[in-house]
Amino acid sequence: MLVFKKLGWLALWGVLLLAACKKDWDKHNALTDDGVRTNLLERIKATSNLSRFAELLTLSGLDKEIASSKTYTVFAPTNDALNGLDAATVADTARLRRFLGNHIANQRYFTTQAADTLRIAMLNGKYNNMRANRIEEATISTGDVYTQNGVLHVIDKMLPALSNGWEVLNSTDYPAAQKAFLLKLNYEGFDPATAEQIGVDPRTGEPVYKPGTGIVQRNRFWDLVYDLRNEQKQFTIFALADDALSAERNVYRQYFATSTADSTDSIANFSILKDLTIEGYLAQAALPDSITSKFGTRIAIPKANIVRAVKLSNGIMYVMSAMPAAPQKKFKSIVIEAENYNFSSHDRRNNTFFRDRVHPTTGRAYRDVLVQNHGVALFNLGYNLRDLPAMKYKAYWVAVNDFQTAAFTQKLGIGIATSTVFGYTSVAANEFNEVLVGEFSLSAFQPNFQIFLTAANSTTAAANPIVCDYIRLEPVW
Repeated sequence: MLVFKKLGWLALWGVLLLAACKKDWDKHNALTDDGVRTNLLERIKATSNLSRFAELLTLSGLDKEIASSKTYTVFAPTNDALNGLDAATVADTARLRRFLGNHIANQRYFTTQAADTLRIAMLNGKYNNMRANRIEEATISTGDVYTQNGVLHVIDKMLPALSNGWEVLNSTDYPAAQKAFLLKLNYEGFDPATAEQIGVDPRTGEPVYKPGTGIVQRNRFWDLVYDLRNEQKQFTIFALADDALSAERNVYRQYFATSTADSTDSIANFSILKDLTIEGYLAQAALPDSITSKFGTRIAIPKANIVRAVKLSNGIMYVMSAMPAAPQKKFKSIVIEAENYNFSSHDRRNNTFFRDRVHPTTGRAYRDVLVQNHGVALFNLGYNLRDLPAMKYKAYWVAVNDFQTAAFTQKLGIGIATSTVFGYTSVAANEFNEVLVGEFSLSAFQPNFQIFLTAANSTTAAANPIVCDYIRLEPVW
């Protein structure tokens, strides 16, 4: 009898479970059947407070796009949110498509995916930041509406198609003097991706391109600092008002003196501006007291000097009435690893040794270069330096003579191997510390400059070695 009771309870439990499953499945169908049967366009048209958005989609031709079999996420502003849309955008099909394209993303995005900020690629090539139930400045009032070909979110604000960090140069928000300088950095470069290939060089296997193809506009700021056209990344740009740029340039001219005022100003401008853009988005309310640039320069942010903040599609720009940067922060020690020489006066590779060593006091591992038994008077190693500012420097080196008991001499050649700026310096046995070689001054900016490690004017092996861990040039203030 007990067995039958147990079987009865099991049967009853099974019936209840099936009933519960059916109830849940019916609920699931009620939530999703409409989504499975309707596409994004149909769902938008069926939503009364999105009627204006639906009209604009039809007017622009993008209605066909979101009714296709492709997968999209649409962030649709309500009728009230679209009240502020200017008539000029509606009247210009290209502008309208750009605007609407900033509300449509390729593939599905749900609010549950955006616990952390998602940077979403939009149909117009721009990116928007989505986090939880927000997309940029808009709140998602109705979210995660599933459809046959994507997801619909209803939002309470428009998502304007903003300029990126380079396009903003064409706006009235951008300071004129800085714009003029940056545009001077344009040049024509070659891009094989846009060139027409007409063959292959049989000698090298390299492609041969049709002359005149693949020529694209480039800019040296993009190459050397950041490509501000990049929509995938975000940047914080500090742009200097005309008077502010002029004031900074007056401070830095002396360090970039050249043969002409124009080139001096150009180099000074670049030195100033390269430190005023950083990667990442810094909202005004969260601005720190200072930033560190890509080039390691620490610059204070005088927040009271912000003239205006301009939101960008890939970040934010602050126009500054002044943003002084101390030269002592900008110009740092130049460290030359001696083993990384660019050339030598003679081929003495068989006499050249790259030594992995450990400092006996600090335990620091280092590598130096030693050239000995080379048999050449005034043998030297040469180093190419770039962009040396005009100023005074103290020169130091670490030269470890742990291979012979006798001291020997070597010199630091400034500009030429046999320079007389410095005389010969004695390299005593087992000196592991940094040694001051002397001071020298550059009266003009040096875009290309050479220094040398020069051996004694002797062919005697014990008298003419060269050894060095590093050379350090320290600005003198």
